Amino acid sequence: MEEKTPEIGTKNLIESAKSIIIILPPDPGKDLLAAGISLHLALKEAGKISQIGCGSDVHIGEQIEGISEIADTIGSRNLIISFDYKEDDLDKVDYDVRDDGKFYLLVKPKAGSPVPDIGGVKYSYSGASADLVITLGVSSLEELGKIYADEKNFLDNASIISLGNSLRPAAFTGNLYHKNIGSYSELVAVLLEELKLRLSPPVAQNLMTHIYESTDSLTDSHVTADTFSSIAFLMRSGARPPRAQIRQPHISEAPFFEAPATPQEDTIPLPEEENVPIPSDWNKPKIFRVGDNQDAS
Repeated sequence: MEEKTPEIGTKNLIESAKSIIIILPPDPGKDLLAAGISLHLALKEAGKISQIGCGSDVHIGEQIEGISEIADTIGSRNLIISFDYKEDDLDKVDYDVRDDGKFYLLVKPKAGSPVPDIGGVKYSYSGASADLVITLGVSSLEELGKIYADEKNFLDNASIISLGNSLRPAAFTGNLYHKNIGSYSELVAVLLEELKLRLSPPVAQNLMTHIYESTDSLTDSHVTADTFSSIAFLMRSGARPPRAQIRQPHISEAPFFEAPATPQEDTIPLPEEENVPIPSDWNKPKIFRVGDNQDAS
């Protein structure tokens, strides 16, 4: 990671903006989701009007604080009512605002044509408007998918900051906050600390949890001293490192072996006694006298 202070443009743009839209690419991973949501919530806590959008459904197997605030559109100025209908069947469209304060839209079909089916009516918004847009994890606006298709005119002319965890440039804006860093959660933590924004414990925990997850509990090669500095910042904001999973050693049962049979000792056969007569003097007592077997002097 390079500098320890945010680029002047990035700092000024965020501080001066009253309304901010954060946009994630379609099908974001957990780290990107946690980073985007945490930035969105921190900006709201700082008094900004913040929206967060993603051009696809968000599928994630765990609960992240604030995930319900992600919308599939960033437009909020125009109400769109849509339903299946053929133009050839249409006579006219009209509206009326009555004394009761309600708006009535009239869709009149031609004689003999079917009436629009109210069961297929859908409602949505378009017409995005904000002082600043922040994108995460994209190198071109086209990567934003449906959101860019819906709001192309707005995004092509918006003031945009690109956040990236590599030094790869983004062609759609000159306002880059790119750092060669292990995770988007750490990148957002660095940005929020440099901007001196106060975080609530749930927001800090979002970032802490996914820093640990993205770095395999701080064992990844991307972990640096700055990673631990970000963790210290998040702990001061009320986060706690996730408990390490204690892996129980797998002890297999000792195999059962039958004790080997005790080998029988080899018996050495004794020589058979010969049938020889015993000398008669062997059975008589032996008497030894002093001087026996000595030469007479």
